Amino acid sequence: MRVPITVPDLRSGNEIVRISGWLIDEGDLVIAGDLVVELLIPGLTIDIIADTTGRLTEILRPVDSAVQVGDVIGWLESTAENE
Repeated sequence: MRVPITVPDLRSGNEIVRISGWLIDEGDLVIAGDLVVELLIPGLTIDIIADTTGRLTEILRPVDSAVQVGDVIGWLESTAENE
């Protein structure tokens, strides 16, 4: 099952949120809870974790892209047995 990686509500107000770095590459296997992407608000970095165990199949937004709450920035293909 495909699982989106989305930008959570960071309560950043009018600040621009950018992707400062993908911590894994397309095709990499991640375990639920692993760090996958780092977001940057001026003066603050936020790490986004994988919601499920699986492979990163697609990066939709590259490093330095401006993003908004709810944006899908990548996709994981879940390999979790209970899903």
